[in-house]
Amino acid sequence: MKTNKPKIAIFGAGIAGLSCAYFLKKAGHDVTVYEKRPEVGGRFSVFETEGVYINKGALMYAPKLNPNFTALINELGIESEQLTLSRFALIIGNKITGLNNFAMFKSGLFSLFDYLKWLKLKRFIRRLDFRLESYDERLEELHQYSLQEFCEKQMGFNQKLIDYIVQPFSSFGYIDPPHIAADHGLFLFAYGDTELRVPVKGMSAVTDELYNRLRESVRLNTEIKEVKKNNKDGFSVVLTEKKKTSLTKKNFDYCIFATGQASLNKIVNGIDFSIPITKTRGLIFEAKCPQFNPYDVLLFSKFNNSHGIHGGEVKHLPDGRSICGIFLYHPKGDVEQVFGKVKILPKVGWSPAITLIPPKSSVRDVSTPIPNLYVIGDFYRLPCIESCVYTAKKVAKLMQTH
Repeated sequence: MKTNKPKIAIFGAGIAGLSCAYFLKKAGHDVTVYEKRPEVGGRFSVFETEGVYINKGALMYAPKLNPNFTALINELGIESEQLTLSRFALIIGNKITGLNNFAMFKSGLFSLFDYLKWLKLKRFIRRLDFRLESYDERLEELHQYSLQEFCEKQMGFNQKLIDYIVQPFSSFGYIDPPHIAADHGLFLFAYGDTELRVPVKGMSAVTDELYNRLRESVRLNTEIKEVKKNNKDGFSVVLTEKKKTSLTKKNFDYCIFATGQASLNKIVNGIDFSIPITKTRGLIFEAKCPQFNPYDVLLFSKFNNSHGIHGGEVKHLPDGRSICGIFLYHPKGDVEQVFGKVKILPKVGWSPAITLIPPKSSVRDVSTPIPNLYVIGDFYRLPCIESCVYTAKKVAKLMQTH
């Protein structure tokens, strides 16, 4: 029996693509998700060893800052646990300091005057509203500044305070040149000043559960080659499956991209939808580093950072070994300078879809110049998992009106 349901193709089975498919399927739409890799997840992938889960990309979420993502995983029944700031360590040179107010004050790293400025910044951030549904006009003003300019001109921070405190949270500013807008940096900084949670089995538990519910609608090992607008309102899509030399052509009424591509021009002629991205490398390794045993997350300052590490997760095994996920490093850096002898497990690509959205630039929306063709993912406004689910939900709602 034929139906009049429009056929929808989603390209990319990360959190954005899968959540969009989930929302559309709930509304009764005919959806197919295509993923070029043999597994789903994207930046939600997890490395598991001996019962230890290390996230390859997204580390955690804050319910206050990620309401759409939080609502989704609560609906999916994903078990999570709270991650307190006392489980974070700020590492400056050889000095390890717990990242909480008391430890920072007692560390001797900063003067009382610097410490009070840090508290002033935290109070300022608490007054901002980062919710994408009710965008705070003050963030539009902050977007005119780079993070560096805001800290220097608006907060009166010296470079030491910026490199010691602000940069460890704002990892994208770690990459030179740090063209990160002030509102982005403050959003990331706000993570350390609110409740944090992490799925018990890692972030992949979210995309795994979505995949379980969508399994019949997901096609793995299938890469999109070309999308052309056909004579009607729909699209002709050319696909190729792994280990097959022949191409497959399918027709769809709507196309949604959630691929993390820097530019879609090579796939869709005339789309003119480029996304500035940062591509960095990550490491997951095993080491004996008892000095990190009290901590779950390590943050490294930019100041005097000759080893080229930014920071990431730490999980401990009973025999004293630690599995560490370091998600930003310079290839010429020396990881063993910090951790001692290490055994490299996987090298991972990190943040292929994160947009920097430089200061004074316009914000991309989910719609494109081509009718019925949308882009979703981690580009909307703030670099976080929230924009993935928010844009996915936004497109799903737009479909309801068509």
